[in-house]
Amino acid sequence: MLSVFLEYNPVFVNPKGEEVRYEFLNLEKYVNPISDIEKHHNEIIDEIAEAIRCDRYMRMVKKEYSFLLKDQLNSSFLDYFHDCCEYYGIKYYCSYKHFKRFCNNECSFKDLSVSLCEKFSKFLFKERCWKKTGKLKHNTAVAYLNAFLSVVALAYKDGILQNNITADVKRIHWNHDTKKEYLEESEIQQLEKVDYSENPMVKQAALLSVYTGLRRADIINLEWKDINLRYKNKSSICLTIRKTKTVVSLPLSTSATRLLRSISRDGPRVFPGLTEFMLNKEVPLLVEKAKIDKHITFHCFRHSFAMALLNKGTDIYTIAKLMGHRSVTSTQVYAKLTDEQLRKAIHRL
Repeated sequence: MLSVFLEYNPVFVNPKGEEVRYEFLNLEKYVNPISDIEKHHNEIIDEIAEAIRCDRYMRMVKKEYSFLLKDQLNSSFLDYFHDCCEYYGIKYYCSYKHFKRFCNNECSFKDLSVSLCEKFSKFLFKERCWKKTGKLKHNTAVAYLNAFLSVVALAYKDGILQNNITADVKRIHWNHDTKKEYLEESEIQQLEKVDYSENPMVKQAALLSVYTGLRRADIINLEWKDINLRYKNKSSICLTIRKTKTVVSLPLSTSATRLLRSISRDGPRVFPGLTEFMLNKEVPLLVEKAKIDKHITFHCFRHSFAMALLNKGTDIYTIAKLMGHRSVTSTQVYAKLTDEQLRKAIHRL
């Protein structure tokens, strides 16, 4: 039998950046057909090959090279997902681990479909995704699903998938009514006093978030050039918020200024070597050592900043500005009255 292939002349470069001269069509002909059946077989193969050749020609004229991506579709989506985790961070890595378990450690690009994405969504929100402490919280599951879908969409943008299947996947919305854990004033004082010699940089980063409301990514990437330390409460931070891509200028409190003055400068970054993984691992240990009996993540320090302002009577529009929110709608989740505010309102009667 003789394998049938197409020869491209001149050679062209496919979407992967590789030079393409031949394409094997997985078709075979008899070399020396003897019977009528063999001759008829070769005629059919010739017709099929000619149809493919014409189709390829028209696609190349239109610069549509999806027919060359068969090898990519057979390659591992899990490997692609894992590579994305190294760039995008811990949330993507957690999503990857759950998806890997969901698909039993095997998933190629050709396996991806709308139904697969929605099955993974149900997997995250239902009984199959239990941890030691119970199933995933709603917003955590939403975050992992969104991370997974963004990687699938990236595969479409990279030209590996022919269709953006994420456009047809039913989205799950955030639950903004969930309780936002935060540190009260006495607990902030406990955090300030605790001796965390295991990694002082983690404690400093946590306190800076409490004092400024900066997100984890902005704390990790904060550089000294973003900070203007001055006297008489005129210190400030001017930076581009990584999440919203907006430039903000935030005044610094006395506590924040004092903290930054205590940090030695060792390179352009305020916290050189600080990573998401480090914070996720050590913040619970820091909180436990401070004898704070709450489930506190690094993002809770941002909540603590907002609630401290609310408790001191700061209006919601000022808080929105200080937190770098594009709209006051994002800040309204903090507008639920605390017990202390309720007591103050009653005392005014």
